[in-house]
Amino acid sequence: MHRFCLCILLSVITLISSNAQANNQGLKDQTILALSKDKQWLDLLHFHSVGFIPKFESQVDDLGFFLSQEGKYSPEAELRASLSAFTGPSADQAAICKYPARFYWIKAQLPELTYPDPQCADYDEWYEKIDPHSLTLSFPAAYLNSPSSMFGHTFIRIDRASGSNALLDYSINFAANANQNDNELVFTYKGLSGGYPGVFTILPYYEKVREYSYLESRDVWEYSLDLTPEEINQFVRHIWEIKDVHFDYYFLDENCSYQLLTLLDASSDRFNFVESFKLSAIPSDTVRAVVDAKAVKSTRFRPSTLSTMEQMIENLDEQSVKLAKQLVEHVTFPQEPLRKLTTEEQAKVLDLAYQYARYLSVRKKSDLPHLGKRTIGLLSQRSKLEETKVFPDYPSPKYRDDQGHDSGRVMLGGGYDGANHFQQFELRAAYHDHLDALPGFIKGAQLEMLNAKIRRTDLGNDATVRLHELKLIDIASYTIRNDLITPISWHVATGFYRPKSNANELSSFLSAGGGLTYDLLGQRVYFLADGELNLDNDIHKGHWFAAGPRIGLISQHEKWNLKLEAYRPFDILGANFDRLDVELGLSVNLSAQWQLRAKTAYHSFELEQTRTQAYQHSSSFSLVHYF
Repeated sequence: MHRFCLCILLSVITLISSNAQANNQGLKDQTILALSKDKQWLDLLHFHSVGFIPKFESQVDDLGFFLSQEGKYSPEAELRASLSAFTGPSADQAAICKYPARFYWIKAQLPELTYPDPQCADYDEWYEKIDPHSLTLSFPAAYLNSPSSMFGHTFIRIDRASGSNALLDYSINFAANANQNDNELVFTYKGLSGGYPGVFTILPYYEKVREYSYLESRDVWEYSLDLTPEEINQFVRHIWEIKDVHFDYYFLDENCSYQLLTLLDASSDRFNFVESFKLSAIPSDTVRAVVDAKAVKSTRFRPSTLSTMEQMIENLDEQSVKLAKQLVEHVTFPQEPLRKLTTEEQAKVLDLAYQYARYLSVRKKSDLPHLGKRTIGLLSQRSKLEETKVFPDYPSPKYRDDQGHDSGRVMLGGGYDGANHFQQFELRAAYHDHLDALPGFIKGAQLEMLNAKIRRTDLGNDATVRLHELKLIDIASYTIRNDLITPISWHVATGFYRPKSNANELSSFLSAGGGLTYDLLGQRVYFLADGELNLDNDIHKGHWFAAGPRIGLISQHEKWNLKLEAYRPFDILGANFDRLDVELGLSVNLSAQWQLRAKTAYHSFELEQTRTQAYQHSSSFSLVHYF
């Protein structure tokens, strides 16, 4: 009887225990499900929805990043696999050491579970080498001569706790792992279509500064980030997790700046930067988002080598600049002209000559056989002079790059095209033209993508509304030349347009040219040899190619801009016309994001077959808003 009662009691206890375990398991499932939807967990797995048709999946395209076979598409499956690897008597030390950020986050969310003490010698050694104390966001300016850097670039420096020289700190960079043999056209296509793997690299900061401020002649803005010690540590933990995996690289959205935002999001639940960049991530916009989030403590400006040289040239007369050039380029060192100068003047000329020598050896890859020895000789000569600092510090620009106008633009205006009145709506995806508000942008540079003009034209008693122009891309770089710096100015544009408001068809075109730009009383004057290929237009019913001179003047200021341009194309193939285009544009800034703009144009056109001459004057006024 006692045995029977004991068996009944044990059965009841077992049943109660089983029910309790079942309830606990049910609660655990609910907890796991809730945690798998937590923003921080999704950020650690890089679950972000971007593009016109967003997909719910991790942006990591390396399956080795996931512990679960379904991890790329299921954050819950990846969380369960991580819990299995991190907890209990069968915990996997290798997995814990591979995913320190995940491990730390899970342990903080579920402290009631049993975790082993991590034994991670490789990670500990790496962390001690990185020695994180703070983070600095670096923003090299736009560089039009490189497709991957046309909009600028961003990377993050990890400032060491034990360091006093920022150049010896480490930087985190995301970039396409491109084939070095691919030309710029192939690079652009693959960059737009995700044809390259994107990888994070960890390099000494001096290498990145050398690359951007010296090799690519780009000024650099540095933003000291306002993060807590724990956020900094979690950032570094996550770097360890993703440093050996790859992401498909997309030039417009999943690019360098976007991926750095994902790292900041993964480091703290108070950041949600990537949600603002669903379709594109232009570096200046991403930096602006970080600044607007009050995540920046201070800023610093690093001028490029070219900027430093230009300042030196401004502080010297023409003869001194020419002498600096001779000191570098002449086979024999011209001692006599140098001796005629005061010691301060000698110091200035030698400083400029040394910078010019470095510019030739690295940037221009000069083949002067004596250049290496001459560079050492310039340093030796300079060291004999007592003057230590003969040029003023390079002034920090009044406006940072992130303080410029927003990248998107809408224009609403109207005018007269020579035959009809019209009203026009214009929408541009990105980014800047010569008449846009200048603060925060490079003088003489223009980069526009996807600029559409929809025009309503009054045709007597009737009116039409249709696409008047669509520019796919319009890039121009008009950089001033001097005795030492001799860049080639160039432009390229392609898209569709109507030659006249009443034209039935859109014409497709490709326009490109190259030439020189000079300074004239503080303004830019450019001279280009230009060509235009035109297909399927109403006037010629076919294709034609014309070429001729394009001459212009650009005057850019903080409050207003002016551009005057004349273009005279001559028939090369099938054009059969004499043509002259003259256009004057003026813009006035109302605020950082608002502008008034006026344009007037003269168009002379004579068909060679009929010798009929047409003259057309057009004008327009527009209100501009950046967004």
